[in-house]
Amino acid sequence: TPVSVAEAAWEDRSTLWSATRTTLVGALGGFVVGNLVGILGALAVAASATAARVVLPMALMIRVIPVIALAPFLTLALGQGTGTIVAISALLVFFPTLINGVLGLRSVGTETLELMSVMNASRWDVFRRVRARAALPHLFAAFQVGAPACILGAMVAEWVTSSEGLGFLILQSGVQFDVELMWAGVVVATLLGLFAFGVT
Repeated sequence: TPVSVAEAAWEDRSTLWSATRTTLVGALGGFVVGNLVGILGALAVAASATAARVVLPMALMIRVIPVIALAPFLTLALGQGTGTIVAISALLVFFPTLINGVLGLRSVGTETLELMSVMNASRWDVFRRVRARAALPHLFAAFQVGAPACILGAMVAEWVTSSEGLGFLILQSGVQFDVELMWAGVVVATLLGLFAFGVT
């Protein structure tokens, strides 16, 4: 019942807090890394047709592979621990930021670009005064999508590669038939996702 779940959450609050802190560290790292790589990729794609032909297919290929299938390979490459958790979280954040960034940078109207050309604006001026500002709403939308996704990514990574965190706690509690603690972990993870979405 909800009451028994609440009681379990209170009795094991130190365990839940420790697991939450671990998940947050991995998720926050993934959020920062994934968005940074996504923005850099969007800049490259928007600036170069060659980069677009290389980056977009690779990004799409990575996106369509299930994250749970990539986790063992990333564990072999990065080892067990925070690095793999950050990498898996970053994978879930990277693609929305890349696509939204490209859409935003390319959303500038032809008339605006012609006006900047008439005013002898440099490429840097066009980027700084027009393209970057046009991309901001798209990027903030991607941040909102990515914030809850990085929580999920961290938890998926913890199922495979970690012995701590909310993902591991939920999995372990389910195996041990500690249903109340398992649902307490699910509730905390849900609240984290809602909080992450609200903050961004």
